[in-house]
Amino acid sequence: MTKRVAPDLSKLLAATAVPMADAAALPPAPAAKPAAVPRPAPRAAAPDETATANLENLNFKVPRSFRKRFRDCAYKADLKHNELLFAALDAWEALNDGKN
Repeated sequence: MTKRVAPDLSKLLAATAVPMADAAALPPAPAAKPAAVPRPAPRAAAPDETATANLENLNFKVPRSFRKRFRDCAYKADLKHNELLFAALDAWEALNDGKN
């Protein structure tokens, strides 16, 4: 049995490669994202409770699309779901000055 000869890949280098005539042009680069809005820091828990102690179940139904958005936001922010919920409530209260 003979050993295979490796193909010559030098023709594929970027310096020697030429785009194909029928190749589509690259789309324009996306615009820069606006500056991120700083998240409000979650309020500190009462001294006698910690982030995971004394928690109670909160059960309600939401649309599938909302659930996906919520989970994606928590993942991107590196937060647990309950931490995102706490931060969302804190932000809502700050926005509404605690009214309601």
